[in-house]
Amino acid sequence: MLARVPAARATKDVDLYRSGFSLNEALVDLRRLASVDLGDHFHFVYAGHTATLGGGDQPYTDGFRVVFDAYVGAQKRSQVKVDLVVGTGLTTQPTLQAPANGLPLPRLVSHDYRLYPVVDQIADKVCATMMMYSGRPSSREKDLIDLVVLAVTQPVNGSELGRAIRFETRRRRLDTIRTFNIPTAWGSSYAAMAKEIPLCSDFRTIDQATKLASAFLDPVLTRPVTSIQWSPQERQWVPAPRTSG
Repeated sequence: MLARVPAARATKDVDLYRSGFSLNEALVDLRRLASVDLGDHFHFVYAGHTATLGGGDQPYTDGFRVVFDAYVGAQKRSQVKVDLVVGTGLTTQPTLQAPANGLPLPRLVSHDYRLYPVVDQIADKVCATMMMYSGRPSSREKDLIDLVVLAVTQPVNGSELGRAIRFETRRRRLDTIRTFNIPTAWGSSYAAMAKEIPLCSDFRTIDQATKLASAFLDPVLTRPVTSIQWSPQERQWVPAPRTSG
C-alpha cells in the first residue's frame, strides 16, 4: 500500500505473494533472495516463521509470518516482518512501477516493484469487511481507511474491479455481494485513524467514509459494468478512455 501511496496508513509489515510454489518452496526462495548481497551495507538474517493458515486477517490463504533481523554493517537495527502467502490469486497482471515511497538517493540503487493489482487489493478489503469470523463481524476498521485512500488516489477500471470482487467472493465462499456495508459497531477506531491521514481529510467520520465507499463500490457490485473508470479526482465513475486500434 505504501509503495503505491506513501501517505497511506502506516504499517511495518511487508506482504508478499508467490505463485507457482508451495508455501515451503516459497519460504526457501524468500530466504535465498533475502540473503543476496546487494552491496548496500544492509543484510537480513532469517529469524524464524510461524504459520498463518486460516488466520483472522487472511482466511482461506496459506501463509507464513516470516521474520528477518535487519543489519546495517555489523549492527542489528530492527526486524522486518513479511506476510508470505501462496493460496490467493490475481485476476490481472501485477503493476510494475517505481516505489512511490522510495528514497531519492542518487547512490542508492533502486528497482521497480511488482505491486499487487489495485483491483485485487480492493476486492480483498471489500470481502474482508463483509465476511463473518466465527460468527462475528470484522473488527478491521483499517480496511475502510485503505478503501478511502484508494478511492481518492487510484484510477480503477470498472469491469476489472467487478471481476476481482466476484473472484474473491467465490474464493472466500461468500454470498454474492450486491451493496457494500460495514459492521454496525464501526466508527470510533475509524475516526481515530482517519484524523492522522491527510488523504482522509474529507472523510473523517464513518458516515462520510461509507458514503464514498458506496459510491466507489456499489455500481460494480449491483451489475456487470463495462467502459467505465473511477476518477479519484472527481470521486465518481466516468466513461473509460477509448483505446486505439
